[in-house]
Amino acid sequence: MEIPFLNKFSLGNGLALFKKESGVLGIDFGSANLKIVQLKKGKTRPILETYGEIATGPYAQMPVGKSVRLVDTKAVEMISDLLGEARAKSREASVSIPLRSSFVKIITLPLISEKEITEAIPYEVRKHIPVPLDEVIINWWILPQGEFSKNQGEEGFIKEHKSQEVLLAAIHRDLVQKYQNIFKGAEIGVKSFEIEIFGNARSALNPSLHPSLIIDLGAQTSRYTVIDYGLVRLAHTLDSGSADLTDSISKSLGVDFVRAERLKQDIGFSQRPENKEIRSVIEPVLEYILSEGVRVSSEYGERSGRKINKVCLIGGGALLGGVVEFAINKFGLEVERALPFNKVEHPAFLEDNLKQIGPVFATALGAAMRALEE
Repeated sequence: MEIPFLNKFSLGNGLALFKKESGVLGIDFGSANLKIVQLKKGKTRPILETYGEIATGPYAQMPVGKSVRLVDTKAVEMISDLLGEARAKSREASVSIPLRSSFVKIITLPLISEKEITEAIPYEVRKHIPVPLDEVIINWWILPQGEFSKNQGEEGFIKEHKSQEVLLAAIHRDLVQKYQNIFKGAEIGVKSFEIEIFGNARSALNPSLHPSLIIDLGAQTSRYTVIDYGLVRLAHTLDSGSADLTDSISKSLGVDFVRAERLKQDIGFSQRPENKEIRSVIEPVLEYILSEGVRVSSEYGERSGRKINKVCLIGGGALLGGVVEFAINKFGLEVERALPFNKVEHPAFLEDNLKQIGPVFATALGAAMRALEE
């Protein structure tokens, strides 16, 4: 079956990259697109088997690029269509959970033992999560302190900290059950669920002790994640995304959403004089989105005493022409598009294409890498 609204970044005719034993899937169920990546274990790095993307809009009788909520039967149909088109053989997956549907927070506790933290977590959760504990799935990690100072009176280094930070993460059980029902209908066994920001950090960044900011420019929302000492330290969601850029073009120029989406993708922040009108329409929206990133960076710097030194862009909005240069001017820092496929083995003939589309598949690839670890 040919699916006319498969994104151009899918494998087109459904040609899988490898014909041998299948591996595991990473699935990113976004509001505007569904992305999958299939990996298998290699000697030194994971091996890319296949990947694909499909728009959710047409399954709700809406244009490509629109953010929609699908009924379960349509979600199953969409997953099945994409798996078939990409010829994904695996039926085991790690599924990404949207940050907007979860809860992530850093809490501060006294320097107590891990056993005492385990006992304290339920009480702390009640302070921060406004729902009954039996309605959420909770996980937590002690964050390394990371900073040491020399004691003038003694040899060696001592910790200055008198408290410790703990990362809390929670997902609604109802959401997990909903996803389980959908993937069961698509005959997919879910190995694990993971909040998307953790997969993003895994695929988009190389190991570093320096703080970085990942900005995920999704269709409906933008996500901001501070990674420091290789760990998530701050997460934030803004209810504005790349679809808002399309809406602004549509309203300002009086064209339909489909035409506006094409203009956004083709022109972006083009400096050509004839494209000045498009640039002037989308610039205030992107300014607003990136300003929130500046605020998040400043908040982390004030709290930790450590400055963000790099910004990494992922998501469909990261493909917008001129967005990197615009972000450099906004942050005054190094800004790059993520190259997540650099972390996996893939055919040389796909190198240029995978560099281009990498930011879109960061979440799905990160989820697939998680599945291989289990």
